[in-house]
Amino acid sequence: MKKYILFIISTITTALLLMTSCQDIDLYPKDDLTDTQFWKTPSDYMKAANLLYERMETFETKDTDSDIAYGQEGDRVSNGTLTAENEDSDGWNGRLEDLRNSNKIIEKSEAYKGDFSEIERYVAEARFFRAYALWRMMKKYTDVPIITKVLTIDSPELYGKRDPQNQVEDFILSELEDIYSKLPLQSELGTDEKGRLTQGAALALKARVALFSGTWAKYHKHRSDYKELLDQAIQAAERVRASNEYALFEGAGSESYRRLFIEEGDDSPEDILSSRYAKDIRMHSNAHGVYWGQRGTPTQKLAGMYLSKTTGLPIEHAGSGFHGYQKMTDEFQDRDPRMFQTFLIPGTAYISPQDGNLVCAPEFTTRPETRTGYKLWKLMGEAQTGVNESTYDYHVIRYAEVLLILAEATFEKNDAITDQVLQQTINVVRSRKGIEMPPLTNAFVQANGLDMQTEIRRERTIELAFEGFRRDDLRRWKTAETELVSALKGIKYKGTEYEEKHVLNSGNPGIVDANGFLIIESETNRSFTNPKNYYYSLPLNEIYLNPNLLPNNPGW
Repeated sequence: MKKYILFIISTITTALLLMTSCQDIDLYPKDDLTDTQFWKTPSDYMKAANLLYERMETFETKDTDSDIAYGQEGDRVSNGTLTAENEDSDGWNGRLEDLRNSNKIIEKSEAYKGDFSEIERYVAEARFFRAYALWRMMKKYTDVPIITKVLTIDSPELYGKRDPQNQVEDFILSELEDIYSKLPLQSELGTDEKGRLTQGAALALKARVALFSGTWAKYHKHRSDYKELLDQAIQAAERVRASNEYALFEGAGSESYRRLFIEEGDDSPEDILSSRYAKDIRMHSNAHGVYWGQRGTPTQKLAGMYLSKTTGLPIEHAGSGFHGYQKMTDEFQDRDPRMFQTFLIPGTAYISPQDGNLVCAPEFTTRPETRTGYKLWKLMGEAQTGVNESTYDYHVIRYAEVLLILAEATFEKNDAITDQVLQQTINVVRSRKGIEMPPLTNAFVQANGLDMQTEIRRERTIELAFEGFRRDDLRRWKTAETELVSALKGIKYKGTEYEEKHVLNSGNPGIVDANGFLIIESETNRSFTNPKNYYYSLPLNEIYLNPNLLPNNPGW
């Protein structure tokens, strides 16, 4: 029944047009949901709410704007050369459209003549998506307008100021807290309701927003109550955990982590909220994009983060058991299994969505094409399809993230974390079937001279790699100024099997650092201006249309 919401999405617009086609066009505009023949039944509200689902984040989200992934060319956000842009159709205009569509449902519900309880769920969904749209705007632009009604050409809000970031945060958190109980539990969804919003989705989003806001407050100091915000993250995440509604996906045995993100992971117990796809209704090209190398490839920075499996130690730590780089497969030996379920290692047999059964070749120009020498496997679907015909879902929120939020928020609030909380969070993530890494404990950290904050952040980075979190994490931790200025590097090339096999693509000069690692983007081509690059410029066209949006963000 995965098609249910998608079927409604694809048919509701047509139905509305058919409804209005027999009316006087001056009275009933074809693109206006205020048609007097609509908004009459619970089904109308359900269909209108369904239109909001298609607007969620999806496979365009990636990490090439950070330090752990590199695309087919340098990224202007990552290397600090981004300039103010005239438009942002997705981050600004698209979100304003989402706000309008959400507000329309909420406003129409106020005049509903039936029993409000019949539509309360769908109104709660609209309020969720309004909060979600504001969150997506706020995490990028910080201060954004809180719009809670449908605007007309005469609305003064069209020329209003931006609301301060702290007020936007409080509005989002308050909305999510207020509406979560009006949504069903995951276990209460009917077969034909799979994919609809649940209490878990609202609480998980609240936890995500509160963690971002709390750590931004702690390190950027835009407000003083960071502990209260982090406590909201803890409480929301703990309610999701204690609900027993979700669990890590282990349905693919030892490959469960990798397969979670492709066909087998759809409707898994780890899935809290997904952007959903189905054949002939809504399809995507991500499987081919990963296979062609278009989604980006891992950098040496990410490769170096994975711990040794036997010891649980960082590879640079004495006694970690790291196997080195001489052979192409050496660095992957005895490492966290998420590494070789994220990276496609030379010599590995795999299934491509285009060419079927293959063995990964190390050459840069042999698909998946790479600029770093590392190749991406995570998110590459295996079903043989046309270029734009993949149908596996994109996980917007999954249970593992909630557990990581709970761990991080606890540590950032208290500057400490108990072994009990670690056991309930990070060690659950580490114990996924096929991963089964040594547990993280305070005694282990102390005995090996490690830093707990670093290990918590490491866990988040490798678990969520290529899911689009890394840059925002560096921003809220206020570490981007040190992490993003270093050269981006790839495989260790000089003196290794890679060099023996001449794997470089034509035109690649094979420039390496003192240790033999390929330099993909040199330090001289990367910069970070503080505070400017912690922010984004407002779209210049929006400022031209509404000067009251000024002042622009710091540094812009």
